[in-house]
Amino acid sequence: MLGRPPQVIITNQCRTLQTAIADVFPRASHCLCLPRIMQKVPDKLGGLYEYESIRMTLHNAVYYSLRPEEFETTWEDMIHHYGIRDHIWLQMLYEYRRRWVPVYLKETFLAGMLPTRPNEVVESFFGGYLDRHTSLKEFLDKYDQALQANYQLEVLADMESRNPGFMLKSRCYVELSLGKLYTNNILRKFEQEVEGMYSCFSTRQINAKGQVITYMVREQTAVDGNKRETRDFEVLYNATEMEVLCVCGLFNFKGYFCRHALSVLHQTGIEEIPPQYILSRWRKDINRSYVMNHDHSGIDVNNPVHRYDHLYKCIMQVVEEGRKSEGRRKETVQALDRILSKLDLVEGRL
Repeated sequence: MLGRPPQVIITNQCRTLQTAIADVFPRASHCLCLPRIMQKVPDKLGGLYEYESIRMTLHNAVYYSLRPEEFETTWEDMIHHYGIRDHIWLQMLYEYRRRWVPVYLKETFLAGMLPTRPNEVVESFFGGYLDRHTSLKEFLDKYDQALQANYQLEVLADMESRNPGFMLKSRCYVELSLGKLYTNNILRKFEQEVEGMYSCFSTRQINAKGQVITYMVREQTAVDGNKRETRDFEVLYNATEMEVLCVCGLFNFKGYFCRHALSVLHQTGIEEIPPQYILSRWRKDINRSYVMNHDHSGIDVNNPVHRYDHLYKCIMQVVEEGRKSEGRRKETVQALDRILSKLDLVEGRL
């Protein structure tokens, strides 16, 4: 982290954690894990009369509200209509709504780390390494294992992304141009937005104030499985600054353009996404920041974990350089053989 505190921290509901994070990371946005909250709904509300109707109303308010006032209105109607204003758990959820309801998090950059759509899943960084019975000592060991495993997976993913064999589903110019920049993983996700442009059947200008033009994009959206409804998405476009802002908030949620912003660019004849919206974290031509410098500052040479981590970061840069051509690969293998021979000699002297 190079001494920088996190901008966002996502946790389960826990007052103790909330107090600690506010004390240690006062500038971080502390978000609550939305899927975990929604998983508790049957347990917390299942005994209520008309539970199924309450569940659907809550689901729609959380996932489909485009503006805070929409959520506030739907919530108030729900607790009034079903007579659940005094429900303790719902009171607590409402109190902390700005930490977990997507409509309040649109100004927070989440980089895809917090699911904001129904049935959306984000893979756990520590999946397969930790469970609720893991002791603190085991956690420290498995934390390092998970870290190294994810380093390796990211390096392999970068290598795969630089292989020109990825096939694009469409021949859209925007997608073709980003196919040269985005990693395969992000490109697959961005493809869904390119395909989603076909469900946006109307894009019209509704207002202009100074340099900012407001467009309304009408889309046929899927709601609750096979049910579809028409929704309007407001998009602000500043041609001078090349700024595009959609009410759906997808860019801050995921880090790439939504179908509504793409529709506006298409409407205005813009064929390339403004460069400030192509994030370095998603580019395949960027060396990852965890391959850090090779000095020994901050390394405890007596700690085998520190030695391993330092050597791993060094060797991954060698791998990255060695893969660029067959000649480099052969030279890298020969150099590594020489290093191993020297290490055997050192071991023999000890």
